[in-house]
Amino acid sequence: MQKVMKDFEYIYFFKEAFDSKLYFKTWNDEKVEFTKEEVKEAKQFIRDEGTSFYTVDDDDLDKTEGHYYGVGGIDFPPLDKMQGDSGHTKLYYKTISGWDQL
Repeated sequence: MQKVMKDFEYIYFFKEAFDSKLYFKTWNDEKVEFTKEEVKEAKQFIRDEGTSFYTVDDDDLDKTEGHYYGVGGIDFPPLDKMQGDSGHTKLYYKTISGWDQL
């Protein structure tokens, strides 16, 4: 999906939280709208080419899963979103050897 690779600094979504909406930042902070088909394609691209992650609270409970694609790998935007909404303070991302904390 060239649009995601070229225009976005990062793009991510949560599997079940926030209606699985796409969250993103473009390089020039422009407003971007997706058709239903583009959302479906973008999510598949993020799943295939990005990083799986989950956030949890201090007690490692209330797990919320998602997928992230960004230049340079995973970063803090999903955790920032969940910290403000649900008080989550930890983000783990999938690596070849297992799960690492950001």
